[in-house]
Amino acid sequence: MKPVLTINPDDLLSNNEKLVEALVGKKLDLVFDALSECIENRFIFVDYIPEKLSRWSRDAVEYFGLPGIHLKDSGHLWANYIAEDEREQYLEMIDALERGETTTLDYIMKVRNAQGIYQTTGCKAQLISDDDGNPLFFVGSIRNYERPDTIDPVTGLYSRNNLMATIKQYLGDKQPFVVSEAGIRNYFDFNSMYGFDEGNKLLKKIADWLQDQKLNGTFFRGDGTKFVYIVKEDEHTTGELHTLFNDFKKFLKTEVVVDGMHAELDVCGGAMHVTDMSLDASSIYNCVQYAMSQAKNENRMELLVYNDEMQAQSRKHLSSLNKIRNSITDGCKGFFLVYQPIVLAEDESVIGMEALIRYRDEKGKIVPPNSFIPWLEKDAAFYELGSFILRTAMNDAKRIIKDHPDFIVNVNLAYPQLQRVDFKTDLHRMVEEEHFDAKNLKLELTERCKLIDVDSLRNDMIYFKSSGMQTALDDFGTGYSAIGLLVSLPVDQIKIDKSFIDNIEEDFPKQCLLEAITNCASKLDINCCVEGIETSEMKEYLRDNFKITSMQGYYYSKPLEIDEFINWMKEYSASR
Repeated sequence: MKPVLTINPDDLLSNNEKLVEALVGKKLDLVFDALSECIENRFIFVDYIPEKLSRWSRDAVEYFGLPGIHLKDSGHLWANYIAEDEREQYLEMIDALERGETTTLDYIMKVRNAQGIYQTTGCKAQLISDDDGNPLFFVGSIRNYERPDTIDPVTGLYSRNNLMATIKQYLGDKQPFVVSEAGIRNYFDFNSMYGFDEGNKLLKKIADWLQDQKLNGTFFRGDGTKFVYIVKEDEHTTGELHTLFNDFKKFLKTEVVVDGMHAELDVCGGAMHVTDMSLDASSIYNCVQYAMSQAKNENRMELLVYNDEMQAQSRKHLSSLNKIRNSITDGCKGFFLVYQPIVLAEDESVIGMEALIRYRDEKGKIVPPNSFIPWLEKDAAFYELGSFILRTAMNDAKRIIKDHPDFIVNVNLAYPQLQRVDFKTDLHRMVEEEHFDAKNLKLELTERCKLIDVDSLRNDMIYFKSSGMQTALDDFGTGYSAIGLLVSLPVDQIKIDKSFIDNIEEDFPKQCLLEAITNCASKLDINCCVEGIETSEMKEYLRDNFKITSMQGYYYSKPLEIDEFINWMKEYSASR
């Protein structure tokens, strides 16, 4: 056996002159730059307090437009980059540090970048003193909550942003390739049974297993619990692709153990051989997901390859989707909004409305939203539609807010919006351009948004709240929505899904769950809105037995276009 290396305390490097020379000499810059490169999405700095000199990462200098990597009195210099309405608070923190009243800095504020755009940024820093207690160094990092994450924080795989960029790169290189995707079918059950922590551990274990296969292609984390593999056509065989899927299926059946018990998971998949370089990345990904959805719908735990037969089956639907997509690029032609009122549970006064998108085709026929929204939410074109929804909702709401200053308009956010690095900047610009008061806007996270990593969602919500907006979790009680999210995310409201309260008067388990949810929300000072109110009896039962704050549903009104809504609101208020 190879002997274990022993260390003589006298040989330790605490007084080694070469080490000291390396650290205090020119090589310190090399160490600093290497460290800053290794810390993704954070800018690091070190202040040498006796001389008020600081060293900043080159990334920070470039991103924020700082004068240089070495700065004098950077604590006060940084104040020039803080938003004016937060600058006084920041300077008070710096003064408290200099007076010795605190040894840490921890804030989230809006900071101006090199382009003059203010973005939500967080700073954490710690004071280091010498042996006599004299301040020596102030070391910290700054995190920009609006920079894109190229690596998924839960799995360590490349993110969906990188996935789409990779497909575009292969298309640009005219390099035939294969895209395959596998999704865990019963992950919701696993998450509900074992909790989010175990769920995240499972996703990381899956990612590690995939990486251990040492294949020629690249793995990505797709939406939620989906994993994507891309490989060049000349670096694999179709048989290898199916072998990988079957091995993955076996892994999920036999090697997932929680609390000493096997947790068997089902998986289905879809794949596409891409040889037509005229296709776009979104269409390719949609075809892969279509193949996987076929496997799921047919209860086939196998990898289905998108083929001519599937193309024929989906051609009509894709044609319709393309028409809708083209309508978006044509100024969102055919799209319009309807609004459903939200009333206060206590006295049933109207306090807000939820904006809902509708589409009317060229023949004037209303196309059901659930036939195109799930597909559009996976398409880059949805971003433009999301902006149309926000602007229209704000302008329509202003007609009511002028007479009811506290009126709130709820707007659903979709997955493609939160995945875009420029969304927060665009949202801020829209609010300013429409001269809309942010306090009258409530942003609802839809079910697919909740598939995003919880830390990323938390950062988004911190930004929204710092901008004066409110946030809500929609469809609470379904899918990923769980009480655990209430303590993880800084939300203002949860919305109980209609399916959760159907027949609740006779369903004792639902009663117990709703009581737990509403009690928890109440103690956390989170408002609770119940959707799907259809009868007076349901309304009274929910109001009398649970801690709910607001309600909406067909009992009050179906969704209405804005002119109809305003007329309804006047008649409703006059009749009370």
